[in-house]
Amino acid sequence: MPRAPGRRPAAVLFDLYDTLVHASPRRSFYYAVPAALGVSQERWLACYRALGRAAMLGDVPDMTTRVSLACRHAGQPRDTAAVCAVVRDQLPLLYGDIELDGQALAVLDELRAAGVRLAIVSNAASHSEQLLDRFGLRDRVSATVMSWSVGVLKPDPPIYRAALGALGVEHGQAAYVGDGGDDELGGARRLGLRTVLVERGLPHTASARADADVCCADLAEAGRVLLGYENQL
Repeated sequence: MPRAPGRRPAAVLFDLYDTLVHASPRRSFYYAVPAALGVSQERWLACYRALGRAAMLGDVPDMTTRVSLACRHAGQPRDTAAVCAVVRDQLPLLYGDIELDGQALAVLDELRAAGVRLAIVSNAASHSEQLLDRFGLRDRVSATVMSWSVGVLKPDPPIYRAALGALGVEHGQAAYVGDGGDDELGGARRLGLRTVLVERGLPHTASARADADVCCADLAEAGRVLLGYENQL
C-alpha cells in the first residue's frame, strides 16, 4: 500500500535503462560483431549474455574484454587486436540503438531548478558511461553511481548508500525513480527511500507495483509528483 504523502524529497535517485534511456529492439551491434569476427552469432550471443553480471560488477572491465571472452567461451577464440578493431568499428551501432527518453532532460532540469539534488544509479557495464555524456545526463546530476565502478548491483543497499553519500542526504530525505527492474524499487524501499515506478509495460512492471509508493505513466508525471504538483508521494 502507498505510504502517506510526504514533503518534496531533498534528493532523487534515477535509474538509467528503461527510465531515462531506452534500448531499441534492433540490437544491431550484437549481430554485426559476430559477423565481423566470423563466429557463430547464436553461440557467441549466449556467451556474451552470460557475462552480463560480471560486466555490470566490473569484473569484466570493458567491451573488448567481454567480446573476446564470449568468443573464447563459444569455442571460437579470436586475436585480441582483431577483437579490439571490431569493437571500435561497431560500437557506434550499440550507442545508435539507445535513445534518450523525450521527457528526461526537462524533468531533470525542473527538479534541479527546484533545488532537488539528483543522482543516477544504474546496474550497468563500463561502456554505459558514454551515454551519460552523449545525452547530457552527467551535467544534470550531482552524482552517478554505476554498478561496474562500485562493484555492487541493485537491489543491494551499498549502491543506494553510495549515491546518498555523494549527495549528502539521508535515506528518509530521498526518493527513487525507476522502471522496477532488478528489484530496484524493493531495494530502495527497504532502505527507507520513497519509490516512484515509471510504468513501461515491461515483464516486471506488474510485480514492481508492490514496491511503489506511486505509479506513474511516464517521467513527466513522475516529475509532477516529485515536485508536489500532485500530492501523492
